[in-house]
Parts: sequence; C-alpha cells; structure tokens
Amino acid sequence: MVILKKCEEYQLDLVKTIIKEALEELNFFNDVKEDSRVFIKLNLVGPFPKETGITTHPVILQAVIQLVKEKTNKIIVGDNPATRDMIYTLKKCNLYDVIQEENVELLEGTIFEKITNSNPKIYSTFEVSKQMVDTDVLINLPKLKTHTLAYMTAAQKNFFGLIYGLDKSSWHAKASNPLQFGEAINDLYGAFLEKFKDKQIYHICDGIIGLEGEGPTSGGNPIKANCLLISKDAVALDRVACEVASLDYSKLFINKIANDRKYGNGDINEIKIIGNQLSDFNDIKFKAPKDSLSHIGLRLLQLKPIKNLLLEHPKFIKDKCIKCGECVKICPPHALSIKKKEFPNIKSLSCIRCWCCAEVCPQNAIDRTKRPLLGKIFLKTDKKKK
Repeated sequence: MVILKKCEEYQLDLVKTIIKEALEELNFFNDVKEDSRVFIKLNLVGPFPKETGITTHPVILQAVIQLVKEKTNKIIVGDNPATRDMIYTLKKCNLYDVIQEENVELLEGTIFEKITNSNPKIYSTFEVSKQMVDTDVLINLPKLKTHTLAYMTAAQKNFFGLIYGLDKSSWHAKASNPLQFGEAINDLYGAFLEKFKDKQIYHICDGIIGLEGEGPTSGGNPIKANCLLISKDAVALDRVACEVASLDYSKLFINKIANDRKYGNGDINEIKIIGNQLSDFNDIKFKAPKDSLSHIGLRLLQLKPIKNLLLEHPKFIKDKCIKCGECVKICPPHALSIKKKEFPNIKSLSCIRCWCCAEVCPQNAIDRTKRPLLGKIFLKTDKKKK
C-alpha cells in the first residue's frame, strides 16, 4: 500500500495533517508505544539549503517530530553525510534549528553495529550506525530525486545513509558497475529488513519540491511535484514515485532488483494506491539524467575496458570550481588528485563512473564529457518515458 497525497506547499499545519492521516491509515499510532525508541532518518547528502530540493525539508522534519511526540519522546534524528560534519550539514540544510526547538537527540554516527544479510549477492555483513538500527521504529524521510548513477532515488536508496561518511565510497570501488552497485544496495536493504523483522518501518517521501536532471545534489534542478508519498514498503513507494515523476521504470534497476529479490512490491499493477491517483499527476514530467541507461545497456558495462570505450567521464567547469577538494576525498578508485591552488586532475582510465565527485561538489562544477561515438551506437536507448 502507498498513500499518495497532493501537497503544494511547505506549510506546517497542512503537511502535519496530511502525514497524520496517512500514518493513521498505516496504524502508526497503535504501533508506537510510550516507551518506543524512534529514529528519524534524514536525507542529508550534503550542506544544501532547503530551497534546492536536495535534502529533507525542515517542515517535513518538524511535522514528523511533533506527530511522534504524541506517542513518545524517545526520538533520535540524523544521517551520515558523505564528506562533511553532521552538525555543519544540518545547519546549512536549515534543519538544526528545528532539532534544537523540538529538543530531540542527535545521532552519534560513529558508534557501530553489524547487521547481516542471510542471502547476499555481494556483501553479507555491514557495519552501520548503531542508533539507526538499535531502535523500535524507524521513520525514513527521503526526497524524490533523479540520480546520475541510480536513475532515481527515494525511499530505498536513502538507507545508504546507514553507512558512515566516506565509508560509502569504498562500495563503488568494490561494486564498480551500476548493476553490482544495485545488488550491493539491496544486500544492505535486505540486512536492514532482517534486523527490523519484528520492528516498524515507515517511509515518508517528500515530493513537494523534488529534483530533476543530474541529481541527487547540485547538478540537478528543483521541480515541483506537489506530492507526499507514505508507505511501509520502500520498494512499492519508489515504484509509485517513478510513475508520479513520469520516469522510465526500465531504468530503475535498484527497484527492479529489489522486486526480484522480494524485498518489496515493485509491480505497479499490484500496488494499492490510496488518496490521490497517478492520473492526478499527469502534468508532472521530471527530466531524467542525461544518457541514462536501460537494464540491457547496464549489462554491457560490466567489463571495465568496455566501460572506458563507451562512457563519458567527469570534466571540471573551471569558472565554477573553487578547488575545495571534496571530489578528491570521496573518489573511490582515487582517480582524482589535486594540488594546492590548482584544479583537480583526473586519470580517466581509472574512473569507474560512479559520479560520487559530482554528488558531493558544492558548486555544481563537474559536468560530463561527450559520450564516445561507440557508446552512442551501442548504448542507444528507447526515449519513451514509460
């Protein structure tokens, strides 16, 4: 079941009413007890202001905290930003004042616990932030965004934030093509589901303002989708979100893998949608990441030599680059280097095209070279939206 609601502005009472009605439908207020410990998982990918549509909006967070307080005050809030300190990031995202005003506890991300997937494809064991999983209820607050590598990101991929800081980058080095990365994300999500088999999970996805184009950070552009999506099934929520955004489900490979591995329901014909219907969002058309690949195209890229022949690689826009070195810090294969007061340098043959560099760049200073002719020929995809 996915609850899909029109919501056109970040007005606290309005947002709170919509979310409360949805949580009542999902039995939240019976599931949460006075002594329940609740973790609220933000999307805190980087230090970006609320109007950019990149991170959890402060109104969404405040509405959820106030609703949880109707049942319990044992609330922890946080996430694991990739390269920056969490407090710094919270302040830049306009979230820190809400947390102080509501007087809730902040995550201590460097205390770890191991969780295990009993039926993995790539990884079986994960070291995650303990406070995120050592809880009775988890409320996931993703944004509806396009994603250069994953095509679209919403509820399921937001669990990548269970992994602390720069530890995320090592995943891209070990699972160096998109399909492997998709399996690894599902290994993590499966381990989380096993850990939470007797606990409660709720997903509240903010699409009031989403992100289109070269997301999930400063490369994308804000777009009003005017919706909230609420569900206990991250896979079903993401499948519905893909339709709301008028994106091509054949390219949403993380969701397709999750459906195949039975981590949730990715069949749009089997998902019960309550509230507004998909037809109410026919005017919403997200721009997809450019040159995004179908499942067949992704399979061609599993060999590194082929990838280097067929794919574009990052290039730096010198008028925007401030030489901060954030891209160098996160680069999984260490293909980037930087000298003091100089622009970053890339070894294109070492690049695995994970686009972590573009994801953390605060200035949107990383673009793509043109796709090689062979790539244009062999990776040509259907232009249809659905």
